[in-house]
Amino acid sequence: MSLPHAVLVTGGARRLGAAMALACATAGMDVALHYRTDGQDVADMLNALHSKGVKAAAIAADLADPAQVPDVVPTAAMALGRPLTALVNSASIFDWDDISTLTADRMLAHFLPNTVAPALLSQALLAQLPDGVTGSIVNILDQKLASPHGDHLSYTLSKYALMGLGEVLARSGAPRLRVNAIAPGYVLPAPGQEQAEFERLHAQNPLHVGPDADDIARACLYLLQSAVTTGQTLYVDAGLRFAGLEKDISFY
Repeated sequence: MSLPHAVLVTGGARRLGAAMALACATAGMDVALHYRTDGQDVADMLNALHSKGVKAAAIAADLADPAQVPDVVPTAAMALGRPLTALVNSASIFDWDDISTLTADRMLAHFLPNTVAPALLSQALLAQLPDGVTGSIVNILDQKLASPHGDHLSYTLSKYALMGLGEVLARSGAPRLRVNAIAPGYVLPAPGQEQAEFERLHAQNPLHVGPDADDIARACLYLLQSAVTTGQTLYVDAGLRFAGLEKDISFY
């Protein structure tokens, strides 16, 4: 019987990344959490992961700098004491622009961490994957890919490219890799958002109840652990993509 995964979760100290990292540890996986900016949340997450009885490590890198990305996987594997067998590409930049404000610099600011870094991390995962082991990759997308509108244009385009990367790797990487994705809906409050305003928006979907971070974490575990699932995108959005929004939900 194979060991539980040793998994790298990018952006693993905060928000959805933290929820998925903790779920992985609870399932018995050794976890390397990537972070860009150090803080108490990194130390707190490491303590929480260690409390699950697994190995855990924190790896610092700026995913917007392609020169820093290739070292993340080998550094994480060394810290955990074994090769990585899974990757969750959660970290991303989410800034607003539209076609009238779009610039090359804004596009690159999104594409480097949101698309280029996941591609390089996937390459590095495959390069050190033990013989006879199938690696598992989960990419975090966005429900708006199924119902696109004009705002957050650079972000949206970078997520379309990440979706394409997953499609390509699911086909070309088999049987060495399984590659899947989660497209979350409106899950967590924005920084500084009042709780009452978040709750009002959170329920504005066909099911009238919004997904939470645990819903995303459970979907992540399923995709990491299912040996026969690849090339799939799970929309964990309470049907928000069917709402026909003409702009981001945060503007309603």
